[in-house]
Amino acid sequence: MRQESREARRTRRLERERRLAELLPRMPPADGPVVLRAGWGGRAAGAAFAAGMLLWGAEPGSGESPGDWIVLVWAALVWAWLCCRMALWRIVADADGVLVRRWLRPRRLSWERIRTVEHRRDGALEFGTADGERVIAGAFAPPVLRWLLRLPATGQRAADRLALMARHPGLRPPRAATGREAGLPLLVWSAVPLGLLVPDWLPVG
Repeated sequence: MRQESREARRTRRLERERRLAELLPRMPPADGPVVLRAGWGGRAAGAAFAAGMLLWGAEPGSGESPGDWIVLVWAALVWAWLCCRMALWRIVADADGVLVRRWLRPRRLSWERIRTVEHRRDGALEFGTADGERVIAGAFAPPVLRWLLRLPATGQRAADRLALMARHPGLRPPRAATGREAGLPLLVWSAVPLGLLVPDWLPVG
């Protein structure tokens, strides 16, 4: 089984290299920062999760003790993170590297650190760095779901494009991303549904 697994990985790696070699001559240099973000499917799923949090997240008057508040706040933060993870993720490639939107501030990966960019089976992009770190970002449609629904290979194309940018400096954007292009932290967006929940948590009467 291990030998078969190594052989399968080797085959996928060779196929990927052939695809990148074919794509390279047809890929024009970026004329500005490349912004990747959730599509309509991710936004719809995030909105559905947010609606569920507002409708069924807590009963009126749930926050009657400090312990109740700790549980409620923790559950709401996890729920808000899931909503943002699906609907509001953002990856920005600019002249200096890749910016990944996070909870408090964007995570910067310089081009010099990036060694690989892969589209994972769960739909996320995985950046492999020179020091062995694995950074997970984005939430594209998983390959299986894409195949079932006949969706375009958006995640794979994004991974291929970023991988070629990491290898070939001439393909990278000519300038750094602005704050507007990088986007607000996820914590700012999560404050909206959390603010709507708080009145329901207050003790009744």
